Amino acid sequence: MQRKKLTFSVYQALAIMGGACLLGYSAQGYAQTNASAASSGSPATAAPTQSAPADTTQTANGKKKDDKKVTDLSAVSVTGQLAAIRRAQSIKQDSVNVVDSISAEETGKFPDPNVADALQRVPGVSVDRSGGESSQIAIRGFGPDFVAVTINGRQMATASGTRAFDFDVLPSDIISVAQVNKTSSADIPEVDIGGVVDIQTARPLDFNGFHATGSAAGVNSNLTGSWAGKTTPRVSGLTGWTNSDHTFGWLASVQYYKRDDTQINTQANSWYVNQNISQQSGLSNPNYTHVAIPETLANNVVDEERTRKSFSGAIDWHPIDRLTFKLDTLYAGYRVDPLEHEFGEYGNADDIQSLTTDANNTVLNYVRKNTGVMSNDYVVDYNPSDEIMIQNGLNVAFDVDPSTVLTLDVSNSKAWDKQSANSYFTVIGARNVGVNPTWTNNGSSEPPSYTNIISTTNLDDLYAHCCSWGGQSNNVTDGITQYQLNLSKSFDSGTLSSIEFGVQRNRQYNKSVQWVTPESILCNAYCGYAVSVPPGAVGAYVYTPPAPISGVSQPGLPTQWIQYDPLAYMKWLTTPAAYNQLTPDKRAALLAALAQYGSFQPKSNPGSFNEVQETDKAAFIKAVFEGTMWEKPWTLDIGARYMDVASQSEAIFQEPISYYVSPSDTSASQVAYGPLEPQSATGGYHKWLPSANFKLNLLDNLVYRLALSKTLTPPELNNLYYNQSFGTRPESLTITQGNPDLQPYTSTNYDTGLEWYIDDASYLSVETFYKRVSNFSTIVSTPVSFLGQTWSLSEPINLNSARIYGEEVTFNYQFTHVLPAPFDGLGMAFNYTHVNSSASLSPGVISTSGKFAVPGIGDSANLSGYYEKGPWQVRLAYNWRGSYLESISYGSGAQPATRTSYGELDLSASYKINNHLSLFVSGTNLTQAHLYDYSVYPNRFLYAEADGTVYTVGVRGSF
Repeated sequence: MQRKKLTFSVYQALAIMGGACLLGYSAQGYAQTNASAASSGSPATAAPTQSAPADTTQTANGKKKDDKKVTDLSAVSVTGQLAAIRRAQSIKQDSVNVVDSISAEETGKFPDPNVADALQRVPGVSVDRSGGESSQIAIRGFGPDFVAVTINGRQMATASGTRAFDFDVLPSDIISVAQVNKTSSADIPEVDIGGVVDIQTARPLDFNGFHATGSAAGVNSNLTGSWAGKTTPRVSGLTGWTNSDHTFGWLASVQYYKRDDTQINTQANSWYVNQNISQQSGLSNPNYTHVAIPETLANNVVDEERTRKSFSGAIDWHPIDRLTFKLDTLYAGYRVDPLEHEFGEYGNADDIQSLTTDANNTVLNYVRKNTGVMSNDYVVDYNPSDEIMIQNGLNVAFDVDPSTVLTLDVSNSKAWDKQSANSYFTVIGARNVGVNPTWTNNGSSEPPSYTNIISTTNLDDLYAHCCSWGGQSNNVTDGITQYQLNLSKSFDSGTLSSIEFGVQRNRQYNKSVQWVTPESILCNAYCGYAVSVPPGAVGAYVYTPPAPISGVSQPGLPTQWIQYDPLAYMKWLTTPAAYNQLTPDKRAALLAALAQYGSFQPKSNPGSFNEVQETDKAAFIKAVFEGTMWEKPWTLDIGARYMDVASQSEAIFQEPISYYVSPSDTSASQVAYGPLEPQSATGGYHKWLPSANFKLNLLDNLVYRLALSKTLTPPELNNLYYNQSFGTRPESLTITQGNPDLQPYTSTNYDTGLEWYIDDASYLSVETFYKRVSNFSTIVSTPVSFLGQTWSLSEPINLNSARIYGEEVTFNYQFTHVLPAPFDGLGMAFNYTHVNSSASLSPGVISTSGKFAVPGIGDSANLSGYYEKGPWQVRLAYNWRGSYLESISYGSGAQPATRTSYGELDLSASYKINNHLSLFVSGTNLTQAHLYDYSVYPNRFLYAEADGTVYTVGVRGSF
């Protein structure tokens, strides 16, 4: 009933606004400065680039942009970042819905390495960062799963394994404009609660004649902030041609980017709460019955090679005046090869002999027994990714008459990452016999540390432990086929300015399967540190890591530890020298598995297969009204979208049939699985999504906006998966399964704001937003008895609702008219977004009460200063994201995780040698900021990461 009331209230508000505009005021002609496509948030809404003719250019959906309504930038003589700022401001000012954007200084010229890094400059947009780059984005606190992404108005497949789009695959060089639609409009082909980001690439007919641009640069990434280590290439090129009568043109671009970097991180994985240390360790203190202890302490050095390749092409063709063809193709690939050198000490509550805790039952320190239960783990880990994305699209637009356009858009997109089989995880250990390892909690700004451990460089005391080939990730394939048919009609007189109808059909599939060592042969045989490993057989050596980094590295971290050749290690495990040390039953099982499978090489695990197929049918109608109110021009965009979604989830089930804990390592277990059983289930939903955007020019340069809408976000893909997974750590026995019948998140949205446009590169805006979101998916856990143990069965259900609200302030100012030369080239940009939620609770309350909260909610801000005068361009930018709840249930311990605030300082500069040649330099993370996570309380450390600084120096030419 509540949802029906909300829906009615939106329709009621729309009717009141529409009635007032239609009945209360007479229609007057209004030469609005807005392109009709921009007002709707449709693709290619940017005003033409500097070299583009201001004619009736069409959008990617084929809708004509009336030259009388487009802000004409072709006469602007200013180039560079100031031109980009003006273009982005023009898009915002001209739109009816709430829009922010970034624009390239010129096609192919963005200083940021990928699209997410570029988007973080937009008000309200914050990024998820790892490995020195941004990967996914949040808008006004709504995370990546709540943000829809299109390229030229078309949905793009992604191999992230979720609905979240991996922006790091896309180089920023392909962007002409990236537009963030913060309020909905019925004709936007995608809808999401957080917003819709449309990446618009350059069109061939934006140029005249033959044109070409290119750049070549060196990239250096290092932890110390100095230019040291290996320098790698970054090159890009764009070329195109249009005929003299501007009826045919083509455009092609290529990009190549490589970066070698070293990352340092320290992690605890998770925290286990309510541990009864008294019972497990024979301690008599009753206060030790609800202790929180960390899972592990792992110190990692990751040597990465990141390679990005892309190609894009486009053709525009007007064979006759009334017919337009547009063809687009895009290929983007992003490969990450990370080799991890780890020194770890795994936790185990069974061997704690003494400890102290604080008032929150967080362990402050503990001493472990000298029996060698804890080992020094020497880990070599390789988990590559190679994400490929391809999109092809054809758009045909036919002018039925001068005011009516029929458009058909067909696209197909596919993405995949099939590196699961090439990953491996290997561990060789040395038992801490005869010493009492001591763990110390170092508070809220430093990772914890271990002391009193055996030598980390003794090559003569090594034992085999956990190892597997494959299995660290899934092979993912995602595909989308999309059809859009639109009919638009514009009117020269009257209040009704235009009306548009459209239908859309999407078909999407997402498949995932894991490649693993069959039957966990290696771990079942060798886990437990019982088999001695000769160092020469595995190429063992003493490894010297980079210098520790304060706030990231464990205090007192050993300056050296043991590493080895992981491939030689796994080969040695198949030799008699290794398996003859096993117990007879383990040796027999290993040899039987080897005889059956032939090797330890990973194979596709049918029991991990999941596929979700969705068919999405949609129809919309939208009308745009224009008039005057008290002699003030107004515009109303009102419409509704209907969505009908059907889904089918398929999986292959494989249930454990036995569970065994090794007496030599009580922190680990072995599991045997039963036969495979296929299963499937269906789901779906249908929704009406009304929307209205109202814009009133109170003054020539003062704009008021009001927006009302309903939006939805589909359930997360992994929650629709029908398979089950099992966590078999003795401290945390879990069963996790999906729910194919989940319903989408739904939201009723209210936005309003004022914008004061001081000049064409300066404005002040204040906006507020309010969202009432229902059907949040919540993981519900129930204890079940299985294989003689008590397990926690977790599955998602639609349970909670929340109100998310906040304010956004943006102030951009160009000092051209207030400062004398040469300071008149100075400018600044500032934006701050404050977000709150009715479900904002402390992690402590969430962990103890099980109450719901919205992850990702947090403030964000950007401050930049720039200078552009003569041949010089300089920009210094600081991007900040406040502390936010990262997850309600993180890791094996299933406790809330929080990421602390993060700020990064970036610099970019260029010098124009002549009209065809310029030099440029950039540096990201000049202050060498690092990431830091904790669980529930600040002194429950979870994760810290340092990536250092990335410098780029190069040359750019254009012809």
